[in-house]
Amino acid sequence: MLSGLAPRSRRPRGERSPGLYGYDPNASETFIAALSGQSRNLPAMKKKSPMAHPQTIQIFLPDGDPQGIRIASITTRIVQLIEIPRLRLADFLAMSEAGHVGLYLLFGEDDETGHAKAYIGQTGNLGARLKQHHDGKDFWNRALVALSLTHSLTVTHAHYLEWLAISRAAQAGRCKLENSTTGTRPHTPAAMEAECREIFETIDILLTTLGHPVFEALVSNKAAKHSLEEVSHLSRITERDHPKKTVYLRNEKANATGVYTETGFIVLKGSWGRAPSSHLSLTPATQKKRQDLLDNGHLQVIEERLCFLTDLSFNSPSAAGTMVNGRSTNGWVEWKDDCGRPLSEMMGRNASKTSSDI
Repeated sequence: MLSGLAPRSRRPRGERSPGLYGYDPNASETFIAALSGQSRNLPAMKKKSPMAHPQTIQIFLPDGDPQGIRIASITTRIVQLIEIPRLRLADFLAMSEAGHVGLYLLFGEDDETGHAKAYIGQTGNLGARLKQHHDGKDFWNRALVALSLTHSLTVTHAHYLEWLAISRAAQAGRCKLENSTTGTRPHTPAAMEAECREIFETIDILLTTLGHPVFEALVSNKAAKHSLEEVSHLSRITERDHPKKTVYLRNEKANATGVYTETGFIVLKGSWGRAPSSHLSLTPATQKKRQDLLDNGHLQVIEERLCFLTDLSFNSPSAAGTMVNGRSTNGWVEWKDDCGRPLSEMMGRNASKTSSDI
């Protein structure tokens, strides 16, 4: 059980930072990460964000356990994000922050499909609401709560943040939302709305830093039936945004475009590959994923081709290539740029060492 949070130490003005990782003598563990376009290009800090500049993010571990409660903040801002494993909920309930007004997100998996699932809400008392969901919702294993260090977040702020968060998460399509509806946009004074949008950008960055890029666009909404001609003309915004990371997999059975990003390998909508058949040599797990994507409308067989109707993310280039080719594929070798350079060469990676992710 936690006895409370140790106060954060303040460096005297003019004193230099201890470096990429700093130690706070008043805390069990404190990690300081300086983020910039050169060191780490987070999705939440791309062109769409007004906060796209170098920033310092502090991640505090109250009991020194990186798998336990984690508290993240941008050192110059008042928003704090706390990640709480469900098994450590009692520890959070003992913290003073549990009594705050705030936005919260529950993360877990769908029991039937194994796909990521989330629930987003707001409350005037974070601890009481999480206790309620602990008793009433089974799917989640981690909760993330956003609050103000200065207690300046009101219920009106929280209602607007809830609406905005649900809308953005639904638009991004990275996970299935447990929320039954996105609701209606609450009436919020213009000045308060501006505050909320700035707070939301901070929450977005902190969530992504902790490994939950729930608001970052990836997969568009479930598509309707298309003809092959319509599929070939689907928008490819991601390809234009990442010209230096765009690669292609082309052979007699496939014509796919992919983008290698910080969060995974994305096969762009409009790509097509080998249609399902009894001759495909795929592992049971890959076969199941293929079928799930077909059932959910992300893939569709059109004129004996497996067509991608949405942008789809994979853990590795090889996993993406295997889905396209319908066979085991070394994606580092088979994905190539316009000049025919394999992805391994583009990324400065030895192709002979890339078989481990096939």
